[in-house]
Amino acid sequence: MACCCKDEGKMLGLAHIGVMVTDMDKSIDFYQNVVGLELMNVENMGQTRLAFLKVGSCILELVGVAGAQARPAGVVDHIAIETKNTKAVAQALKAKGVQFKTEEVSVNEALMGGVANIFFKGPDGERIELFEYLNR
Repeated sequence: MACCCKDEGKMLGLAHIGVMVTDMDKSIDFYQNVVGLELMNVENMGQTRLAFLKVGSCILELVGVAGAQARPAGVVDHIAIETKNTKAVAQALKAKGVQFKTEEVSVNEALMGGVANIFFKGPDGERIELFEYLNR
C-alpha cells in the first residue's frame, strides 16, 4: 500500500519508556544518584510530574500522578539497561546499597549470541535488569 505522503513514515526506535512512580523525588534520586542515569528534565503538568533520565540512547520517563497506584495501564515486566562489564556495574551498585535478586550475574551463551544479566528493583518495585551482549 502506497503512503499518501511524499516521505514515507518509518519507526526509528523507542523514544522513551514511561514508568509510574509514587514518590518522584525518591525515584529521581535513585535513578540519578544510585543507578547513574543523567537527569535531563523535570516538568510539571497540572497534577502530573514528569522526569526524563537518560542512559546511552535510552530515555526513562518517570511519571508521577496523584493516585498513580490506581491508574490502569499495561504491564511492563522490566527495564533493561545495556551494560559493559555487568559484574563491575553490579558491584558498584551493591556498594551503594542496591540488593539484587541473585548474588551472581547470569550468563547464557545460547541467548542472542551470548548475554550476561542480573536483576534488582527500583523504589516502586519495578524490575530493572543490567544486560550485556557478550559478543559485540
